Amino acid sequence: MPEWASGASPQDATMDLGDLARAAALEFASGPGQTERLARTILDSPAARRFFSGPALRWSGNEVPVGDAGDVLRIDRLVLLDDEQPGGAPTWWVLDYKLQHAPQQLDAYRAQLLRYRDAVRRAQPGSPVRCAFLSGAGDVIEID
Repeated sequence: MPEWASGASPQDATMDLGDLARAAALEFASGPGQTERLARTILDSPAARRFFSGPALRWSGNEVPVGDAGDVLRIDRLVLLDDEQPGGAPTWWVLDYKLQHAPQQLDAYRAQLLRYRDAVRRAQPGSPVRCAFLSGAGDVIEID
């Protein structure tokens, strides 16, 4: 659901997160209250906020298709951020929403995320590419 609100700050008065949460809840057959709480948790998280707004965000896309070994993969969120290091190259971030609080502990989730990262590395040769889970608690859990 946070991807439905991307491009606008959670504090933006023109964006009604409640309306977006109700639409997402209908789409995914979930409760609108719970959907809005999860979205707010992620969008308000100091760790995750930079992936949705701010001056370092150069490009972002949701449900981004990437080809890999004849398969079409869908990346939940792909962003290009200015590196935090002075003079650093922009960095691609492959982000996967997992509402469980410890998605990094599941081998299947880790393998999926690393496959997405590797596909982006092949599509963006020479560019730094990192990957992380965004949890329902608003944590950014980077995987190497």
